Amino acid sequence: MRKDLIDKIKDFTFVGYKELLQYLKEVYKIIPLCRLPTEDVPYLALRHDVDFSLSAALRMARLEQELGIKATYFVLFSDRLYNLHESGNVQIIKQISGLGHEIGLHYDPSEYQSYGVDLKQTLKIEIELLEHWLGKRVWSIARHGPWDRDPFAAIKGYVNANDPRMRGDLFVHDSCRAWNTFEGLLTLLTNPPKRVQLLAHPENWTDEKISRETLFNSFFRSQEEEHQALGKEVEKWWLRDTAVLEYDLRATRTEEVALKLSEKHSQTNLQKSEYQKLREIIRWHLINTRVGWKLHKIVEMIRNLKEQRPGSVDDKARSLPRL
Repeated sequence: MRKDLIDKIKDFTFVGYKELLQYLKEVYKIIPLCRLPTEDVPYLALRHDVDFSLSAALRMARLEQELGIKATYFVLFSDRLYNLHESGNVQIIKQISGLGHEIGLHYDPSEYQSYGVDLKQTLKIEIELLEHWLGKRVWSIARHGPWDRDPFAAIKGYVNANDPRMRGDLFVHDSCRAWNTFEGLLTLLTNPPKRVQLLAHPENWTDEKISRETLFNSFFRSQEEEHQALGKEVEKWWLRDTAVLEYDLRATRTEEVALKLSEKHSQTNLQKSEYQKLREIIRWHLINTRVGWKLHKIVEMIRNLKEQRPGSVDDKARSLPRL
């Protein structure tokens, strides 16, 4: 047994993780969960539950791709630390998928129950949305949290990562930066069984050795920084938007504005109101419909052609260098 490898794995550094994969690659065929072999051969199903950070998952996915290894990454719609609907996060899971890894659905039954709707229908909707984003089928699912009392334990048509049959002869995971079980990890490295499922959480691994507390606090520190950046963007709308500033100005002169409005003829008011409504309807269609988009492109094309048109003689003369 290599004590130096054990120490690096206990420290949860990427150097240790890379060496762990290199060692396991010599012993097993490392596969994602959707590729369990039908023949009786040694294999290790490599799985990642993305509980904290999609960027950490992308880094781990790139490291594995460099080693020629493919794994399954489970993403969670109800995660409170990342929003899977944000375009940047959708791009990350597409990148992970593009590296050859499997994207599976991580689901939280307690969240599903709080919705007050059919659990299987909710599962189906989330799977379909993932498939829509990725352009490929989702094969594997895994429960978030305690692995007992799973409403989808016997579901058909999908690989449930927590099914005892999927765990093979040994299941080892690193939840909360603690190997469970440590004896199982030692068994994997000293007397590897034939069929193994290894679960490694991407957020647990770092460049340098740091404490669990430091890593834990860093996640929420990064969240605060993101919220502060978002606050500055929202501030532009709430405090500096021209419509808001105009409203504040008018609101401080309520009586003056009301008097001016009352002096206008009612019929003129009605005509103006209808004209404004018509303008808003036309503007909305120009901005939000395909016809409007096409018209906008035509206008842009005409504008570009005008800009590319040769200038007048005077313009050319002005552009000539002086002798």
